Amino acid sequence: GLIIEFLFDALGLIPSGPRNAKVVEAHISLNYTSALDFVFMVLAAVLVVRFLRSGGPEMLRMMKGPTDHGAGHGDMAH
Repeated sequence: GLIIEFLFDALGLIPSGPRNAKVVEAHISLNYTSALDFVFMVLAAVLVVRFLRSGGPEMLRMMKGPTDHGAGHGDMAH
């Protein structure tokens, strides 16, 4: 972020003088995106709970361990 700021400053791309920005919506409102945010937060919570209850952390720990390549495959006929 600082590199971009210094680059813009060196190129003279940072505006100077008074800024007359106006906020169009200064209040919090509930609309369809709020409802979708809530639905997906509930879905994410359900998935996290399912991951934790079904042994997800143990599975991840097991996946970090060393693998035994070829174990048990010597007896298989191709």
